[in-house]
Amino acid sequence: MTPEHTRHARDARSRSPLGRRAAAVLLVAAVALVVVGCEDPSLKFNQAGLQAYRQGDYTRARAGFEEAIHHNPDIGIYYFNRAMCEQAIGNLAEAVFNYEMATKLDPKLVQAYKNAATCHIQMGKPEKALAALEDGTRANPYTGEAFINLGKFHESRGDMFNAKLSMAKAVAADPENPASHREYAQILIRTGDREKGIEHLHKSLQLQPIQPGVSAQVTDLDPSGDQLPPPKQQTE
Repeated sequence: MTPEHTRHARDARSRSPLGRRAAAVLLVAAVALVVVGCEDPSLKFNQAGLQAYRQGDYTRARAGFEEAIHHNPDIGIYYFNRAMCEQAIGNLAEAVFNYEMATKLDPKLVQAYKNAATCHIQMGKPEKALAALEDGTRANPYTGEAFINLGKFHESRGDMFNAKLSMAKAVAADPENPASHREYAQILIRTGDREKGIEHLHKSLQLQPIQPGVSAQVTDLDPSGDQLPPPKQQTE
């Protein structure tokens, strides 16, 4: 988690209590906003917030994002960024509010649903976490990540049936996403369907060949190589 889709420097990522993946969201969004128009005064405040966030100064970062919202209250990523600061500071209810504002303005911010769910769990409200993740799948029916997030939640609660179902939906929704097949494979293997799991590991590798961990897992599970990957689709 983090003001995601940002590529922070390595040392800045290590200081953040949130994850590398969330940090990724902020930077990508920042680049996209620059394209929208440099005349928008909110951009400089967003950039100032990003810089402060990378430095681990979440209070100053929050102030920057608040100024960005003041100048342009219709940009979802600004609320996402402010939510990341609130989450880092420990203001979980405020973080949830801002994540919800972000998804109202930009329903495609899949990470916002996940981060809101994390806050709900930390506040002892798993039912609201589930609702947030389900909202994410409804808003993003063709995004594997949304279903993967839901599947991991179910697995964390010991609900392997719904975890497997959610991962299967990730594959159906986003079959060209290597993560969809990889995560479905893991749940299949953990629930005893080894052969089908290996099949989806191979599919993940076909889509993204450089995955050392997946390659090693395939070798461990099928050292003889008897289970061949499915043939690639021929295109005309």
